[in-house]
Amino acid sequence: MLMRLQSVIIHCSDLPRSIAFYRDRLGFPVKRQYAEQTEFHCGPVTLVLRLAESAQASPEPAAATRWPGSASAPGRAQISFEVLNLDAFYSEMKEKGVEFALPPTPQDFGRKLAVLLDPDGFPIAVTQEIR
Repeated sequence: MLMRLQSVIIHCSDLPRSIAFYRDRLGFPVKRQYAEQTEFHCGPVTLVLRLAESAQASPEPAAATRWPGSASAPGRAQISFEVLNLDAFYSEMKEKGVEFALPPTPQDFGRKLAVLLDPDGFPIAVTQEIR
């Protein structure tokens, strides 16, 4: 099953400061901007800056923006792969014994999301665009 790296998420303590760094100093153009997250065009992979949980006003972020088992302290990162058919990918990986923290679940940002765990328990998001 073909996967491509979709995004890298960097959790930051000061979102405006980090946006200014990646936009103004490194020159990445803004793709989308939300209250606690900004996405940048970086070729085929999207760079996402997300406000770290410890820096947020409310201790519980919206369920759609948090991956089960993910670390979101400042300075941490997450990766996301994209597949064409997430349900088929999920079935194939389950047959191979891959552990999932989250089965394929529609999200409010236009994607279906599953989270698998590598052998060390590192969460890896796998997404499919919902059309």
